[in-house]
Amino acid sequence: MPDPAAIPPQNPFQPEEPLPAAESSPQEVTQVTLSVKLAPGTRLHVTLETLTPDGQRLSSQSLDYASDESQSAISLEIPASRVPAASQPEPVEAPVERRPGQLAAPPLLASLKTILRNAGWGFILALVIYLATRLIALTDYPMYFFTDEAVQTVLASDFVRDGFRNYAKEFLPTFFYNVYQYNLSVSVYIQIIPYLLFGNSVVVTRGVSVLFSVLPAVSGGLAFKQFFNSRYPWLAVLMLSIMPAWFLHSRTAFETSLAVSFYAMFLYFYLLYRQDHPRALYPAVIFAALAFYTYSPAQLVLVVTAVLLFLSDLRYHLRLPRDVFQKTAGLAALLVIPYLRFYLEHPNENLNHLQQLGSYWLAQIPLIEKLGRYFGEYLAGLNPLYWFFPNSIDIPRHIMGNYGHLLVFSLPFIAWGVFLAVKNFRSSAYRTLLIAVIAAPSGAALVGLGITRTLFMVIPAALLGALGLASTMEWLLRMWQVKRRILAVGTFLLLAGFNFFMLGDALTAGRTWSVNYGLAGMQYGADQVFSEIINYHQHSPETKFILSPSWANGTDILARFFIPSSDPVQLASIDTYLNQETPFDSNTLFILPPDEYQRALDSAKFTDIKVEETIPWPNGQAGFYFLRMRYVDNIQEILSNEAAARQVLVQDTVTVGSEDLLVHYSRLDMGPISNLFDNDLNTLIRTESANPLKLQIDFPTPHTLNGLTLRIGSTAATLDLAVQVDGENSARTYHQELKEDVLPRPMTVDFGEALNVTSLFIKLKNTNDSEPGHVHLWEIIWK
Repeated sequence: MPDPAAIPPQNPFQPEEPLPAAESSPQEVTQVTLSVKLAPGTRLHVTLETLTPDGQRLSSQSLDYASDESQSAISLEIPASRVPAASQPEPVEAPVERRPGQLAAPPLLASLKTILRNAGWGFILALVIYLATRLIALTDYPMYFFTDEAVQTVLASDFVRDGFRNYAKEFLPTFFYNVYQYNLSVSVYIQIIPYLLFGNSVVVTRGVSVLFSVLPAVSGGLAFKQFFNSRYPWLAVLMLSIMPAWFLHSRTAFETSLAVSFYAMFLYFYLLYRQDHPRALYPAVIFAALAFYTYSPAQLVLVVTAVLLFLSDLRYHLRLPRDVFQKTAGLAALLVIPYLRFYLEHPNENLNHLQQLGSYWLAQIPLIEKLGRYFGEYLAGLNPLYWFFPNSIDIPRHIMGNYGHLLVFSLPFIAWGVFLAVKNFRSSAYRTLLIAVIAAPSGAALVGLGITRTLFMVIPAALLGALGLASTMEWLLRMWQVKRRILAVGTFLLLAGFNFFMLGDALTAGRTWSVNYGLAGMQYGADQVFSEIINYHQHSPETKFILSPSWANGTDILARFFIPSSDPVQLASIDTYLNQETPFDSNTLFILPPDEYQRALDSAKFTDIKVEETIPWPNGQAGFYFLRMRYVDNIQEILSNEAAARQVLVQDTVTVGSEDLLVHYSRLDMGPISNLFDNDLNTLIRTESANPLKLQIDFPTPHTLNGLTLRIGSTAATLDLAVQVDGENSARTYHQELKEDVLPRPMTVDFGEALNVTSLFIKLKNTNDSEPGHVHLWEIIWK
């Protein structure tokens, strides 16, 4: 199949082939022959410059030619006397597009205007189809409205409320604190004006993200025409639109799709810069910074991309005009300032971010093993099996049923596009696509493969697929001798039809692609439940609502999004009422997922249970129960017996180093007790229902200890420690308290002297929580 780059370009001012590199010696003067197709009545201005090896201009000659009404092409022979002498000739880049009558290189904005005007109706119609398949039934697919979407608008509203300061009182902060880490920035800022205009709305929050997702569609289509000389810029738009990973995530308000959109614009303006528009480097740097601040995995992707582009086009960069270089460097330095400010104010946040994600880079393993793990994850991100076929790596809410992340039918076209890119490797545009492929998995490999972290791959994949399809179309034109217009219209209709097929499939079959609608699956129900609560409250304002938060992450954020004044709604699991007597009256309406509803029935602690309403899951089963009930008469006796049972400790033997320790501890529902002694800050234990957590550690022989350190969570904590010293009748006691913090931290007790310890008794309580409750503990270290 032919290379699309070899197809004669539509632009009549562009040479059919790039000018060959001069091979003259430093003082040799040659004759140059230039053949150019011209529209009748067009004036051509030719400038010949002599450059030094470092890009400085030695001399310049300008020549003007004009075609008459009968000419379709001219052949210019520039005599040796008119060619300026060169000290060391450089390869000549393909001339840039010129408008009729334009004598000098067009300004950046004028060039973009020309490209947009020449893109054609197919390109415009493809963008309309793209937008339609994103905006239609926007609240119905994806079926969930996730906390990571809602938090964008919630943080924007708090930011406005607090005088444009974040929770740490920083004015116009670089990043916003999201639950347990600073990881949101641009995605919050772009929601401010929509929030002020329209308030909280799923359509608005997602709609803002959808509008930004048009950027890669526009830039991809323009790049396909401008840098790859394609007749079909709409191919790149429709090819991107049917990539399942992009189809799904471009309909959400996740920051990952926004970062990918900015990354696509960065690549476009970089290619425009490589097409002899030096000032296109300014918007390229700006969009790179926007992607960098939007999503943490984008940071490494951008660094890898920038380094490879710099090395790939080094000779071109060295010819960059000095003023453009200086302004670009100044702009980049200006855009780095917010990050430097953040780093100085939060020097440990990058480490905390990796810790919260459970990155293997923080594990106690050799560096060579970490590097091996990194490259293993990286190569997995390039594996076609991961991209084109269903996988079990990603969670259900990030995949489209049995679709691959990239459409399997596009595989042969993308493969052919990769071949064409390798074949045309000397072209900067083709090299850039390959570099984008190489860079895409680099950010995800720091933690682990996942589509949200590797979504950057859809940009080069769409353009490579469009290149392969365009080349196939040219081959079919020669083989079948059909009219170009018929083939183009047929291909357009096929791709457009598949766009709407995917939309219909997502809105119908997509509701049961996964039937796990709870916390470990789709987390379905935010819009449906809170809408019903609002409706219920309007008709029965005296009703108090107890909503279980166990079916979704960050249910408190969802409550604030849908009910800004969430007074009538209290978030509490049914376990709160099962484990201790908690007052409620007949005006209290419980809203429980099926598992909690069943626990309430099985507990024998409630009576007069009346279900007033249910909200079904998409598969028709009851997903949420609205019910009223009351305690049984002997509830205090039942709870008292259970409390006594919780005080009974279990025991186990744990090997630490070369010795076995006998450990007595409260019952756990998360992690084995050995997690406390594995020197891994990514593992932990959690009590089943005991607060405080009780631990007794017996040493087989006395240990000489100077102190003890516990790695605890961010909640306020109280530690009571009893140390039994060899030969002493009574234990030495220590007491310590820590206030709430934003991060997990160490809690250290210094004994003041070396003690020969035979046993330790630890009582760790979450100060702000009652009994029963959960206590988390990561590590115990003695010194």
